[in-house]
Amino acid sequence: MANKGEEEEKSDIDDINLDDEEEPQPERKKKIRIIVPEEDEVSTAPRSRLETVFYYIKITFLCSIWLVIAVLLPTMPIEKMDGHLTTIFPNQSNAIVIDLKRVTRETLGLRAYGPFLVSVHASKNHPGINNHMTAFLEKAIYAADGESVTNIIVVSNIQYFLLATSEHLTNVAPVKVYGHFGLTNFSTEEANNVHLRLHLETNVDTEVTIKYFYERSLDAHTCIILGALVLAFLYISIVWELVNRTFVAVIAATLAIAVLGFMRSWPDIGKIIKWMDTETLLLLFGMMILVGVLAESGIFDYFAVQAYRISRGHIWPMVNILCFFTATLSAFVDSVTMMLLITPIIVKLCEVMQADPVLVLMFLVIYANIGAASTPVGDPPNIIITTNSFISSHNVNFSNFMLHTLPCVLLTLLQTYIQIRLTYRKLGVVPYIADAQSEMRMGVHAWERAAAAIQPYSKDTRQLRNVLMHKAERVKRHIKKLGKRRTTTPNYKETLTQLSTFYGIRNKILLVKSVIAFAFVMTLFFLHSVHGLHQLSLGECALMGAIMLLILADVRDMEAVLGRVEWSTLIFFGSLFVLMEALTEIGIIAVLGHIVENLVRSVDEEQRLLVALQLMLWVSAIASAFLDNIPVTTMMIRIVISLSQNKELHLPLHPLVWALALGACFGGNGTLIGGSANVVTAGVAEQHGYTFTFKRFFMVGFPIMIGNVIITSIYLYVCHIVYEWHDPPMN
Repeated sequence: MANKGEEEEKSDIDDINLDDEEEPQPERKKKIRIIVPEEDEVSTAPRSRLETVFYYIKITFLCSIWLVIAVLLPTMPIEKMDGHLTTIFPNQSNAIVIDLKRVTRETLGLRAYGPFLVSVHASKNHPGINNHMTAFLEKAIYAADGESVTNIIVVSNIQYFLLATSEHLTNVAPVKVYGHFGLTNFSTEEANNVHLRLHLETNVDTEVTIKYFYERSLDAHTCIILGALVLAFLYISIVWELVNRTFVAVIAATLAIAVLGFMRSWPDIGKIIKWMDTETLLLLFGMMILVGVLAESGIFDYFAVQAYRISRGHIWPMVNILCFFTATLSAFVDSVTMMLLITPIIVKLCEVMQADPVLVLMFLVIYANIGAASTPVGDPPNIIITTNSFISSHNVNFSNFMLHTLPCVLLTLLQTYIQIRLTYRKLGVVPYIADAQSEMRMGVHAWERAAAAIQPYSKDTRQLRNVLMHKAERVKRHIKKLGKRRTTTPNYKETLTQLSTFYGIRNKILLVKSVIAFAFVMTLFFLHSVHGLHQLSLGECALMGAIMLLILADVRDMEAVLGRVEWSTLIFFGSLFVLMEALTEIGIIAVLGHIVENLVRSVDEEQRLLVALQLMLWVSAIASAFLDNIPVTTMMIRIVISLSQNKELHLPLHPLVWALALGACFGGNGTLIGGSANVVTAGVAEQHGYTFTFKRFFMVGFPIMIGNVIITSIYLYVCHIVYEWHDPPMN
């Protein structure tokens, strides 16, 4: 009976394959056997009652969200750039009459562009001696002649917009700020001799020119609640895997735009495209094409064999070498590019060495994020910080940045190594139990993508498409039968001989062409960090290299090349960028800035630097883990500038910059969507049949991130509180 069962299983496996497993004989051609299964062969297990209830609840909830979007999007006004310019002169005030049609729900929103400090909602607290613009609504009661004003009454809250220092008022880039005014003691139906006016004045000794817009507005608390609900929907769906990660990101981004339109006005399509961060998407697209073509040469298989040879079959020495190599190279080649290059090699190597590919890839991306924090070009947050005009003009350059961050990065690398070794001691002792689903999912994925690409224009194409889909279904059923199985521990010499025989360079000419293209791209990457030689962005550099390789390789089938691009990852990134920018416009990230400023202001002057550093570090780290570090850095850099220019706080600029850079980079290790490299690694791994889940990455990365931030807290305290290793405050 056992022999009969084995024969049936072997027969089932043979039917799954599209090709014969036997080696082709020299005297006969290789035959391809395709078996068309009968329709009744494909059966799906019926859902349980609980699964059915859950399914309908999910569909109902998603339809409800779609209905909200479908109602809000067509009815919201499109953002119109029909603002007005006004100049506020010293010791004078502007009183601008407001058309009452602009007032909705007894509220009025103000959006202004000018030499402001922080791109957040205006402050309700008095700004003290800092440069600021005061704004409020007033009711002007005119005499019967309609010319002279008999009385002026303030009918709204007073808000303050912090201005740049006097020397930067005329040459600073315009910054967007929002104000929300709630009307009291005023009705839009009052007599004609009553006007509603916007009162503007400044406390600086030079004129200030701004461009302002009236718009619908909700108060900050309502905005935060709406933004938090959108975020909760995103995280609940991703953590519990209720919906596909890319699909839920698209829904959340669309919902955030709808909420933003409900609050104010719907941004036009050009603005939404700018939110997508096309440079990052272009970088990923170009590198995916380069890596996809390079893989055809067999270089990744060759590297895996050599890595196995160096480690002599031992897992931990190989993991240690790869982790520190990744951390070092990520400092000079951005972490996203690094993980795109190394992920295919790691997958091959882990399969050979019986290590868990998902766990090892998590280790590597964590090291990549840490190593990238040591230089201005290693991670997108550092690029955002060092390219800021204000920051770069205050002695923050490549050498100064690396001098202050590298010691902390080395300490956190040591802490991460110790923490991983203590937590995952059995990685090199117990062989990885190979999951049959992981082993065969890559083939199923390829069949399903091939079937989806076939257009059912004729009977033959429809039949071929059905064959591929049926094959994929039969493999899935066979996987459930196999479950999990433990492979035997390989003999090092025999395995090395086998690997050297079957895995190696398959196309040396293509390899040479690929190396030329990669050398060109890497040269442009390194030149990008040299002042005056970075005319092309990183995304444009990657695209130029991809075009160069396609020309050299004489690619004729572009569909095959584009099929290697992980479009799902690109769409996820684009949707995530739009979502986070919309949440920034809503004001949810601005709350973090107000919390930091209020807490720093509330402590004694002797403790303000310590509190500011710790708050900047921890807030940026935690926010980056759950909100993505790119929009968080964009927002927090303005908070850093505001704190350093606040005349009441007397805080130095440089320590705040280092705290933000380290916090944003290390915070990317907290969750799967915290850093760009995390998402890219997950996408490439899924192409090879290995799935990254949010919960598993959180269990591995978040404790390590907390350890990183603790070490950084101690480092900042010793350097800048004990030894005061920084320049004095600017004021």
